[in-house]
Amino acid sequence: MKNGVNAGGVGIWLDEIVPCLKDTETGEIKETVVFRIESRSFLRQFNEKNGWGINWIKTPKEVEVFALALKENNEIQGLVGVRNDVDARAAYIHWACTAPHNNKGLAKVQKYIGVGGHLFAIAADRSFAWGYDGFIYGFALNKELLNHYIDVLGATYLGALHPYQFAVKTETSRKLLEVYTYEWN
Repeated sequence: MKNGVNAGGVGIWLDEIVPCLKDTETGEIKETVVFRIESRSFLRQFNEKNGWGINWIKTPKEVEVFALALKENNEIQGLVGVRNDVDARAAYIHWACTAPHNNKGLAKVQKYIGVGGHLFAIAADRSFAWGYDGFIYGFALNKELLNHYIDVLGATYLGALHPYQFAVKTETSRKLLEVYTYEWN
């Protein structure tokens, strides 16, 4: 997606709903941690050329970037950029993507499933922390993904600021946080 860094967009699929990540080869459940990436220069390694969707170093400064990683080794499995939208009283998912080895479109076989749902849960978590009762919104990259979020998450179509704008309300955010488990690091 050209100009994706500035415009934002959500292009992740929610596969199996699992509390942690599930290894597709062994079926083993892997515990996860989440941490905020404080160093902008650290983001340089996550770029469009190596399968991370956008050049994360160019993410606007007001967007907080969080990494979902394996607890056992801190290997990053997905990234989500979330902005505190005070005017909308919501957490805005600016961008989200799975690691290339977890991306259905890039890998022959995903290494771990459950990343997409975790990334939505992180945004929901931030919304509650910011006092927005779990309200989050974003712009799906296309109609197919918009319908996927409506079907799987129970998201609501908004379409006011973007043709594929969606919102996730309080009850859905609570359910996400009940299902997805991770530790803040």
